[in-house]
Amino acid sequence: MPSDLTDYQDELFDIVDENDKVIGQATRRDVHQNPKLIHRSIGIVIYSTDKRIFLQQRSMGKDTDQGKWTISCSGHVGSGDSYKKAAERELQEELGIKIPLSQLAKYLVRSPQETEMTVLFTAVSDGPFSLATEEITGGKFMGKKELELELKMGRIELSFSGKRALEKIGWLK
Repeated sequence: MPSDLTDYQDELFDIVDENDKVIGQATRRDVHQNPKLIHRSIGIVIYSTDKRIFLQQRSMGKDTDQGKWTISCSGHVGSGDSYKKAAERELQEELGIKIPLSQLAKYLVRSPQETEMTVLFTAVSDGPFSLATEEITGGKFMGKKELELELKMGRIELSFSGKRALEKIGWLK
């Protein structure tokens, strides 16, 4: 792994089974290299009042999906934390906001390098946001048609988990 990552590789995560029961612990480094270690994550889709979604571009300092676009906010659930607490913390850290969240879904995301038990939340906000530049290169609100066009034209590439979340809300097939 590159040495200029902004993510703390020794951060401890709970390892869970497919029923989300804690069965152990492992570091960020370990869970991102072993798809057998299911760890917890959150995702948040922020809708504007006119029904667009805020999408963010991940920084090149992230340890996964560098430079790719994803949903409004995402992150890991630290060992012993709840999904909701992690979601509130990530909103504050990444976007500098505190807004009410609604839980939408819980599902397993299996990528070639990792497996996450993800809880997806939704919220409504028109911003403004204060982006954490060490984690986020940029961001913007997009409508469904605009997102489809950006993807079709190859102007943006989505992260693996971002695609799954957008499928869950019906924005992608």
